[in-house]
Amino acid sequence: MAHFSDINIPELLEQILYFLAVEKSLYPALFISRLWYRCGASFLWERIELKRNDLKYGHHFPDDYTYYERDRTQCKRFIKLINEKHKPAYVSNTIHLEITFYHSLSDKKIKSIVDMFPNIVHLDFKDSIGFGDKSLFIIAESYPNLRYLNLWDAQAITDKGLCAIIGSCRKLEYLNISYCENISDKSLFEIAENCRDLQEFHFAEAYWITDKSISCILNSCPNLRNLDISYSKGMSKMLVC
Repeated sequence: MAHFSDINIPELLEQILYFLAVEKSLYPALFISRLWYRCGASFLWERIELKRNDLKYGHHFPDDYTYYERDRTQCKRFIKLINEKHKPAYVSNTIHLEITFYHSLSDKKIKSIVDMFPNIVHLDFKDSIGFGDKSLFIIAESYPNLRYLNLWDAQAITDKGLCAIIGSCRKLEYLNISYCENISDKSLFEIAENCRDLQEFHFAEAYWITDKSISCILNSCPNLRNLDISYSKGMSKMLVC
C-alpha cells in the first residue's frame, strides 16, 4: 500500500482535471476531499439520464444510440432509490430527468419520481411506456415550471391527461407527443391557448388533427421555430410538408 508521501499530488490533480475537461465527468472529483465531494455531488444530481434497451416492433434506436450493461444497472438502482423512504441529500437539486426506452415505467413509479424530485423542469420519457393519464395528472400538479416534456410514443395517454399538463405547465418550451395516437385537435387548441412560450412542437404520425388546430398553434405561439407533424393524416399536404 502506497504511503501518502509516495503520491505525486500535482500529477494526480492533473489526471483528475483531465477527466473533467475531456471525459466531461465530475465523478473522479468526488474522491479528492469532502469539500470536493460536497461541491461535485450537488452538480451531479442536477442531471439524471437513464436508458434501457426496450424496443417495440417496427421501431429502431437512433444511429448514435449505445447501450451498456452499466445502463441497466444504473436504471435498476434508480428504481430502487425512488422506492426507498429516505431521500438522498441532493434530490432537490435535480432539474433534468431522462428515462428513455423503458417499457415498465408505470404510474406508480412516476408517482414515486415526483415525490422524490420536486424541482424537475426537463422531463424526457422518450419511448418509455407503461403509464397513462394518471401520471400526467400527477406531473401537472407537481411541476408547474416544466419547460421540456417528451412523451414520444406514450400511446396510453389521451386528451384528458395532456390537457391537464397544458393547463398547468404553461411555461413549456418543448413538447413531443409524436406517435401518441389518442391525441386530437382538442389538445392542440389548448396548446395554442396556454403555451405561448412554445419553441418546439413534435407530433409525428398524428391521426386526429386538422389544419385548423395547427394553424391556431402557428398563430398563437410567436416563438415557435420547429414544428414536426410528419406522417400525419387529415391535413393538407402543404402543412405536413
